Amino acid sequence: MATDIVIPSERELSRSEEEEALLRKIRQEKEQLWYEIQDLRRQIIEIDNDLAALDEANDEEVRQAKEKQRLTRTGRNKFNANPKDGIKYLQMHNLLGESSEEIAQWLFKGELLSKRSIGDYLGEGKDFNVEVLKKFIALHDFKGKLLVDAIRAFLGSFHLPGEAQKIDRIMEIFAERYLFCNPDGALSDKDTIYVLSFSVIMLHTSLHNPSVKDKPSIETFISMNRGIDNGKDLPSELLTEFYENVKKEEFKVPDSEGGGGLAETFFNPEKEGWLTKEGGKYKSKHRRWFILKENMLYYFKQPSDSDLIGSIPLDPELSVRIVEDPKAPANCFEIYSETGVIKAWKKDSDGKTVKGNHDVYRLVAGSAEERDEWIKCIQVNLQPSSVYDSLTQRRRKITGVQGLNIPEMN
Repeated sequence: MATDIVIPSERELSRSEEEEALLRKIRQEKEQLWYEIQDLRRQIIEIDNDLAALDEANDEEVRQAKEKQRLTRTGRNKFNANPKDGIKYLQMHNLLGESSEEIAQWLFKGELLSKRSIGDYLGEGKDFNVEVLKKFIALHDFKGKLLVDAIRAFLGSFHLPGEAQKIDRIMEIFAERYLFCNPDGALSDKDTIYVLSFSVIMLHTSLHNPSVKDKPSIETFISMNRGIDNGKDLPSELLTEFYENVKKEEFKVPDSEGGGGLAETFFNPEKEGWLTKEGGKYKSKHRRWFILKENMLYYFKQPSDSDLIGSIPLDPELSVRIVEDPKAPANCFEIYSETGVIKAWKKDSDGKTVKGNHDVYRLVAGSAEERDEWIKCIQVNLQPSSVYDSLTQRRRKITGVQGLNIPEMN
């Protein structure tokens, strides 16, 4: 049977105007959507490019930041080894300004800087260093602070150098700053503040240094400060307050252990112990008990002996050094003179006092540590001028008394 074929009518084949309009609209919207999609794709590409560029910029910023950190670290390490070289290096790389104010602020901030190197730089006598020192001290606010607390804060910001001239200059400017911050305080004279500051520091050293057996009393502290206020005595209540404050709280001394830094700075260090001494003429060796005190080196047969065998005045023309001779005993050092025989004396076999005949005194310590400690203490005692001498002169100036006998703190 044949299949019937249905042919659509013309009406059915034709679209209505409404349908044509709808179709055109759909096509237009489709085309518009395509363009919008292409535009979005372009925007995405542009955003990707921007992000990539931003990443590159961030990478460069990170690289620059890391390089800056490296240069800063190198400059800081150089400063800790040699302050002048470190500052020059940082300035060369535009990491530190050249003005005294900028350097002072950098030192005052002191991030990972050696307090000892800060002190070494501030202690230099060149005009620019002194200017930095003044700006550095001016960054300390001592307003309303007790002098003891001001000293405690001040000495915590750097390590005070050991040379008398440097200490004198630093403490002079400190006294000026303290007076500037406290014009109406109990202490109204710069020289009084200067002398009293040293007295406080020496008191601290005596009270907190284990090697000082006889600790000073309040009465001793008051006595040693008589007449320092332009010839007048300071109130005993004020000095008692200072004494109790120092006794209660030890100063935190940078780059030193157990407060030893202040002891080395403000006193000719006293030391005693066994050393082996070489003889002069016959090169004999004897174990002797040595005592270092007030620029003199004494020696005895035993620690308990009162009978002195000999002494060596530690005059400024003498020097001390480690003996590098490979034939010498370990831990050997020597006191020597480049100008002739050392002025010393000893007792001979008959008990008579005779002059020594050494141009070199060779001594052997029990360890390298002991050797280095002896050398360090002797070097300080060989200095022609000590802080104590400077302080004595200032005391005499403000008290108006010549030949003043200052009581010893220990």
